[in-house]
Amino acid sequence: MNQSHLDAPSARATCILGIFIAACLLSSLHLVLHTPKPSELHQDDVAKRSDQRFSALRAELPAHGVIGYIGESAGTAIPDYYLAQYALAPLVLDHSINHKLVVGNFTTASKLPRELALVKNFGNGVLLLENKDVR
Repeated sequence: MNQSHLDAPSARATCILGIFIAACLLSSLHLVLHTPKPSELHQDDVAKRSDQRFSALRAELPAHGVIGYIGESAGTAIPDYYLAQYALAPLVLDHSINHKLVVGNFTTASKLPRELALVKNFGNGVLLLENKDVR
């Protein structure tokens, strides 16, 4: 066999490998150049807005303990619950209406269970509710 014939695929593979590595490095360079610096990052605006949204309600609630929580059943239900819990801490929100006081957290008009009565509407979907069946 001819020696040059055996070396040809190796040279071609080396060239392809070199092009692949160069493309990967260029991709990484793009990420490095366009990633914001830590000083350019903003604080978590969602958590800050959540704090503001629940601030009036927080003033009406006990400082600690456990109260109920009811909210949307859509795709944002779990994140909304955690944001409410964060905003109202150290008060604990139990994802249940089996408490005397219940926080309502809605982004759209929703029908409430019959045992819940509106105590106060704080606007923006934040409600303080009372469970009439719990003493």
